[in-house]
Amino acid sequence: MMRGRRLTIVIIVGCAALAGCAAIPASSDLEVIRSMPVGAQLAPPPGPEHGVDPFRLVREFIEATGSAANGHAAARAFLTRNAAASWDDRAGVTVIEDAPGAAPETGPNDGVRRIRVGGSRLGTLTADGSFIPAAGTFSVPLDVVSEHGEWRISNPPPGVLVEASAVQRNYRQVRVCFVDPDRGTLVADLRWVPAQPAATLPGRVLDLLLAGPSQRLAGAVRTAIPEGVRPRSNVLVSRSGRTVINLSGVDTLTEAQRRLVAAQIVGSLDGLVPTPLRLLADGEPLMAGQPELRPADIASYAPSTGPRSDVPGEVVVGGRLRSLNNAPVPGPAGDGRLTVLSAARSNPNGETLAAVVAGPDGHPQLRVGPVDGDLAVAPLEAQTISRPTWRPSGTELWTVVNGRSVMGVALSGTGPPLAYSVDARELTRLGSISQLRLSRDGVRVVAVIDGRVVVAAVVTESGTVSLRHPQVLRDGSLPAAVSVDWARPELLVVASAGPSPQVFSVSVDGLTRRQLSSTNLTGPLTDIVAAPGREILVADATGLWAYSDTQEVWNPLLGGIGPGSVPLYPG
Repeated sequence: MMRGRRLTIVIIVGCAALAGCAAIPASSDLEVIRSMPVGAQLAPPPGPEHGVDPFRLVREFIEATGSAANGHAAARAFLTRNAAASWDDRAGVTVIEDAPGAAPETGPNDGVRRIRVGGSRLGTLTADGSFIPAAGTFSVPLDVVSEHGEWRISNPPPGVLVEASAVQRNYRQVRVCFVDPDRGTLVADLRWVPAQPAATLPGRVLDLLLAGPSQRLAGAVRTAIPEGVRPRSNVLVSRSGRTVINLSGVDTLTEAQRRLVAAQIVGSLDGLVPTPLRLLADGEPLMAGQPELRPADIASYAPSTGPRSDVPGEVVVGGRLRSLNNAPVPGPAGDGRLTVLSAARSNPNGETLAAVVAGPDGHPQLRVGPVDGDLAVAPLEAQTISRPTWRPSGTELWTVVNGRSVMGVALSGTGPPLAYSVDARELTRLGSISQLRLSRDGVRVVAVIDGRVVVAAVVTESGTVSLRHPQVLRDGSLPAAVSVDWARPELLVVASAGPSPQVFSVSVDGLTRRQLSSTNLTGPLTDIVAAPGREILVADATGLWAYSDTQEVWNPLLGGIGPGSVPLYPG
């Protein structure tokens, strides 16, 4: 349920009374000239053209449902008068693949043209703006009748069908910021909010923030904003260009708690309102001595999202760990004393190495320690061990044993590594896990499970760590995956497993997907890694290749070495 009332932006320049803001100090430069009320909209797209045929009418109706303005006024223009008045467009938003099919059927009676629309369903947009993947198919019969000499739809189903591209055109992706309970840093919760009216967008995002985290991050993040906090007025913009938010209900918070509340608000509204933000509590500064904030002022709450710039990427080639210029890495993993199968260095400094190596009995071992020093054996018995992935602390890592058990390994100072189990039952119900990667903020994991890409939340309760709320991304519309990694906290890169080389970027909620160029790649692809500010690396049948969006082509790093190279960035 939404806890905050619906808000608007008020543009302030001239002189008038400001209702609800009597507690704002007299020294403020707030002077109201104009208020944009809730419901103010841009003109909706035009309705159907005169004489439009039934098939085109249906096709354009689906296109028009992407605009939620004025209660989907653009789509209602394609309906009969009675249907437009009774259509329940609030019954849910189903996101579908673009260009659904349409086929004629026999109508229920003469004068009715029935056209069945069907295709691939991607998922749903919930009331809180979360996209929930739910791959499948849909099939909807639409009856088209003549009304005043024009074809119109008489039986729209409850809710709306919206093409994925229309969501991206008509909705704004926003990052609502909550708090990592272990580290106190901000975590972005992706939501999709109608882009119009733009004036009310900041207020709607503040509503979402006050309502709390989405279900997919339940238990993994928290909010510092107490239940009773309310805005005392609309979101305001002052004559000097400052955004003003006046809250009530924060009087019992400590200064540290107020700073965290401020960080959540500033992070959530970053890019949506003018800066600086003047945050008030009952008309007085929310934080003593710091009445105004800019995004740079909350940098200390940003999580570590990527490796340090001075920590290079590496690759396992021929059983040895090498730099990306093919020079051996000092230590047993690089000098041939160990036969390395895969590896991972701790994020962000890369000081500690975890390596899966060939054991003396033919079974793999996991070894952990300084990059150039002795690597201690972790107490795991396994037929297979997946490429390790590090938690943000740099003292714990996870791996998948035998495709079914997610195991943690904790470093214990001078003692041997300690192993523990991660409750991954919600993941393993979906199949065998071939790869698992922790996000660099530690709040999520992404896994390849029987070729499908699955994202889950990392939840710690009563000392037990579990992987919860798994979501299969783009099930059926992504080729079978062989490898996946985090390009950014909200973006994944995926390498396909088939003979034709295909690489995709996919949003963490699965709504957006983009196929990258495959120029120069030779299938099959075997591994992919990424990190913020770094090129994407992919291993194919001939060697190692690097990609960046500015080039849109794959350039050779270690070409001609044959298949089997395993690239890595810290994390």
